[in-house]
Amino acid sequence: MNTITILLCTLAMPVISQTNEIVPVRILSQQKSISENSNLYVTCSTFGFKKNQQKVFVYLCKDGLGILKLVQKQDQHDTTFTMYNVGRNYSGNYSCAYSRAEYKPSEVATKGHNIIQILVIANFLPADISVAGQSTVNEGDNVEFRCTVSDTLQTLGKCQLIQSYLRRNEIVLQVQVFNVTRMETTFTIEDAVTRDTGHYSCVVLPSKCIQSHEKTLHGKNAVFLEVKVNLLLRVAVSCGVISLMLLLCVCLWWITKKQGHSGLHNQCTVSQQANTGMVEEELGQTEGQDLEAQDEESFSMGEEKGYQNGMAAEDSTYSDDYEE
Repeated sequence: MNTITILLCTLAMPVISQTNEIVPVRILSQQKSISENSNLYVTCSTFGFKKNQQKVFVYLCKDGLGILKLVQKQDQHDTTFTMYNVGRNYSGNYSCAYSRAEYKPSEVATKGHNIIQILVIANFLPADISVAGQSTVNEGDNVEFRCTVSDTLQTLGKCQLIQSYLRRNEIVLQVQVFNVTRMETTFTIEDAVTRDTGHYSCVVLPSKCIQSHEKTLHGKNAVFLEVKVNLLLRVAVSCGVISLMLLLCVCLWWITKKQGHSGLHNQCTVSQQANTGMVEEELGQTEGQDLEAQDEESFSMGEEKGYQNGMAAEDSTYSDDYEE
């Protein structure tokens, strides 16, 4: 009896093992290198591996360990995994497998039929910054910053020239080409002024695309630059300003004085014209009065002469009547 039981168990073990077997399958992806915060798409294909039309569980593995699981229906052979906004920790070796029995992804430890390497390129890398010379300079001096990257720098499409930013107090001041071969670049501030004082940092962008979160980037370290006031230049500027103000005051005084003389002359001219007009008006009134007086006198003499003529005519008439 025991012998029969042992034989049955021995025959059943391959069936159970075959049912629980995790089978490596093929992985496909057109993306081999992508920028940070992008979406990653990979496809696991069971075509040629799944013998019967049946539902199976497909696993996506990274570096030999399962990370994701999806169900593949009976009539399907391709299952696509989508990973959104991937970070740099998604870089690695990817492969696929499937099983008829369901497992947790963390329980699957295997390598697929083939392996593809996915590289996630950082959108930015903090760089080391240093000042060539003293960190305290005078106004009018030129300041040179040197930015370097010590880590291995991966770029999209193996680009050898990428962008780098010089920032002062979280504000981007300059954009410069970063030489991947030399792993360094330089920034120069010419004719420094007091407002150039601040904390400086450097950021390198391995991808050419400028991301929206760029405004919140921080460099690997920061240096403080202090620009001292040039007293000689300040005195020269002050003297120049004072001279200009004095010259302006003199010009205004001269213009005001000229306008005053012109106004006085115009006032005198107007007064003379007014006096002349008044005299002419008085003369006109006097002449008018004389003419009126002459007219009245002529009229009075005419009346008196007429009266005398009338009286003479009456006397003549009266004398004639009396003679008759």
